Amino acid sequence: MCGRFSLIEALADLKAHYDFKMRGDFEYATGTNIAPSQYVTAVVEVDEVRYPVQFRWGLIPPFAKDEKVGYKTFNARSETAAEKPSFKRAFQKKRCLIPASSFYEWHKINSREKQPYAIKPSHDSLITFAGLWETWKSEEGSIRSCTILTTQPNEKMASIHDRMPVILEPDAYSKWLNPNTPEQELKDLLHPCKPEKIELEKISNDFFKTAK
Repeated sequence: MCGRFSLIEALADLKAHYDFKMRGDFEYATGTNIAPSQYVTAVVEVDEVRYPVQFRWGLIPPFAKDEKVGYKTFNARSETAAEKPSFKRAFQKKRCLIPASSFYEWHKINSREKQPYAIKPSHDSLITFAGLWETWKSEEGSIRSCTILTTQPNEKMASIHDRMPVILEPDAYSKWLNPNTPEQELKDLLHPCKPEKIELEKISNDFFKTAK
């Protein structure tokens, strides 16, 4: 799973990496401990043009009766996302890229102790998660929300956890964002990244007391 991540890159660096165009309603914010229910930066494509947007992290399906369902849907299993009612429509037409500088995972040592790790890219400054998004409407207004797809761990991640986020390579961005990409070609992208693409770093639990 992926329940915490960071994004500390400058907006100019994101713009160069994802080749998006700015829109007037976009407000960029960084964070070292981004959590579900907070707003995150994502990249979407409209008429073959990429734009940065803000989504609440935790996908709320259009049919949901309460927005609180988003607290349970901040991750979606890639193996079932195309069929599961909560994610099926988004998988078909509402896909996004979610940039991160790192993500965090906790390795269970025993019944009392967990060792946190920061997982960072080995050679680049960014990690790009495969994401889905939706719009939920109520009498009070609408909420745009997203989820991060997860997959089986690669050999390196398997040493600390049984899942990991789907990390896309730059040459997969266009295929993932294109609303007309065939479903099987999308599914072919949903695999663990190569172990050499990431580094695992032990960090202190105290980090999360001050990280924002």
